Amino acid sequence: MMISKVDLENLNVTTSEKLQLAAAEVHDSLRQNGFMLLSNAGVNQMLLARVFEQSRLFFSRASDEKEKFLYGSAAENFGYQGLEKESLDPSTPKADFKETFTMRNLRARGDQDGKWPSITFRQVMVEFYDNCFQAVALLQRLLAIRAGVEADFFHKLHSGENVTLRLLHYPAMQVEPEAADQWGAGAHTDYGMLTLLFQEQITGLQVLDQSGHWMQVATEPGEVVVNTGDLMERWSNGHYPSTLHRVKCKPNQERYSIAFFSDPDSATEIDVLPAFLEKGREPRFPPIKAGEHIQRKLEATHR
Repeated sequence: MMISKVDLENLNVTTSEKLQLAAAEVHDSLRQNGFMLLSNAGVNQMLLARVFEQSRLFFSRASDEKEKFLYGSAAENFGYQGLEKESLDPSTPKADFKETFTMRNLRARGDQDGKWPSITFRQVMVEFYDNCFQAVALLQRLLAIRAGVEADFFHKLHSGENVTLRLLHYPAMQVEPEAADQWGAGAHTDYGMLTLLFQEQITGLQVLDQSGHWMQVATEPGEVVVNTGDLMERWSNGHYPSTLHRVKCKPNQERYSIAFFSDPDSATEIDVLPAFLEKGREPRFPPIKAGEHIQRKLEATHR
């Protein structure tokens, strides 16, 4: 099954009718496998290019320079992690062949707190974080329409406490990944409500389809990969699946990507919404606190 493409260009004027049509299209796309390719989502492409530029500049630094900004803990979820420091699939024999710079709740960190490689780096990341925040707010509004809840139901549960921007660099491998028995990112599901993934023309992302086959996901310029995470699967009683995906390393070819994770505030209780519960049927998932689930998943990936 192919991943659906959704174009939000017609939402420049957000009439009620257009919102309903867009909500139906997003709903139908995410129901298939929890993924869609979104265009005209309100993401500033010039700003996105600056984020990729800052990412390349940072990851090109010497190791001892990058390690001045080391990741502290899963509870903080902020800072640099080098190669093979994270295992998104803990069952694999080798940790992920990637390096990352993770920025949870980044607006809470000032210029001079020692967490930022440069003032310019921070300014670009904060601006892009805010841009993604706005793009996700529209998707949350569209999903609220289908969920039969108030327009700001999802948005008001995402203050930024667990909303995270992450830069990823997959260096070129010298051998085929099968020979190295290693993935750029092991098979995993995302933890929260929605993820935006920005990738350039270097492929590598694979999604497990309903028949058990891995699909390669390529994007056109201006498209962003959007997928639902574990907590949205629970809210929707499985209507929007949280689907396994992974990144395959490329021999002699490096890859950069940028992920924006829209995860609910820690105190949020995730319970199946009534609109997704068939009459007389029990929910597939018991209630859970968002923070507990997110922390448990983060801790499991660090060996």
